[in-house]
Amino acid sequence: MEIYICNFKLGEVPLIAGVLTDTDVLTAKKDSLNPADLIELRVDMFKDISSDHIENIFRAAKENFKKPIIATVRDVKEGGQREIADRLGIYKAVVPLSDVIDVEIGSEDILTEIKKLCNTYRKLLIGSYHNFEFTPDGGFLDSIVAHGKELGVDIVKIAAMAKDREDLIRLMFLTQRHKDAGIITMSMGNKGLPSRVFNPLFGSLISYGYINHPSAPGQLSVSELIYIFRRLKMR
Repeated sequence: MEIYICNFKLGEVPLIAGVLTDTDVLTAKKDSLNPADLIELRVDMFKDISSDHIENIFRAAKENFKKPIIATVRDVKEGGQREIADRLGIYKAVVPLSDVIDVEIGSEDILTEIKKLCNTYRKLLIGSYHNFEFTPDGGFLDSIVAHGKELGVDIVKIAAMAKDREDLIRLMFLTQRHKDAGIITMSMGNKGLPSRVFNPLFGSLISYGYINHPSAPGQLSVSELIYIFRRLKMR
């Protein structure tokens, strides 16, 4: 299954997504984004979520950084930083300004509506699952992938907390099983940190890094990721 984001063919090399807030977009120097192939705009982490401000930030990010944009309005149940009443309305506004949309598989009502818009505007849809407490068993994780694909997402993203080495390995094996279906995986926390480097070897398409502040436990910076990938001859 070949998946493209703009000029990037996913799976050829591990891509790096830099996670940004509205403050980051307004203050970050262009050079700080050089290691990133994509940028993820985390609207739930914005200080101002008025419609005009959000749209201005997306336009500024596209113009200033000239990189594909992943739009995310994360649900508080899966790590979102603030309660947002009309997430669907925000998603509808930013779909035309983005290249990829990330919606939780558990937010099925929103995901179904956004899938229609992604089809209309020819955008990629990531269906995501986050567990900040533990890593579920392999059968459950397989069912998440299957359900995401049933809902029509292009890529399934799974992030789960790793409490030990076995959790880390379990997610790596899941990645390998579904590498041809379009998948992104990462183990969170200090025990899961190696997954952000090595899961791409098993088929994970994108590794997420921060610019100024981590957006998830155990996250590396984009500069650290590109250094490690190059040092290991992965890029």
